[in-house]
Amino acid sequence: MDPRLATEALLAVIEEDRVRQCAAIEAEARRVAAQLLGEARAAARVRVREALAIERRRLRDGLAAIDAAHATEVRLHDQRGFRALLDKTWERLPAVLAARWADPGERTLWVHHIVDSARAVLPAGDWTITHGPGWPSPEREALAETLERQGISATFVEQVAFGAGLEVRSHGNRVDGTAAGLTADAGEVGARLLECLAAAT
Repeated sequence: MDPRLATEALLAVIEEDRVRQCAAIEAEARRVAAQLLGEARAAARVRVREALAIERRRLRDGLAAIDAAHATEVRLHDQRGFRALLDKTWERLPAVLAARWADPGERTLWVHHIVDSARAVLPAGDWTITHGPGWPSPEREALAETLERQGISATFVEQVAFGAGLEVRSHGNRVDGTAAGLTADAGEVGARLLECLAAAT
């Protein structure tokens, strides 16, 4: 065999093997690179999801804090509004009660309510009914006749200092139906006024 041809044939085999090995190495490199790239992308997606979850939690917490602060501010605003309205109502209350006492129909309801309350807790017998000015004697006389039929003898005493309303006394006990007495429990009256104001709004 010709040594030159044998050398060329051997070189061709070597070149073919080199090309095959290079192709295999390149294919493996591509496979490894693709695998690494896929793993890197998957890891990046996980990191992005985690970062987004953290950011969403932070935003939710921030929005919850803003909502809570807003709700507190609304509640405080409402309370301040109700307090101001209650203060104005409380200031007007004496004048409103005086106007009620001055009105015959309203005064009759007021007197009947206090007398009914007194009948529930005071014994029959002698009653002293102290009242503010502006209660006409015909109305007092009519009440005295009604009470007389129920075994109650009423003595009427007018006191200018009483203002609107009346007070019933018997045997050391009393039912205070004066404007001052009816509004003496500021907490109870304030709570009732707030209920009325809340219902009205």
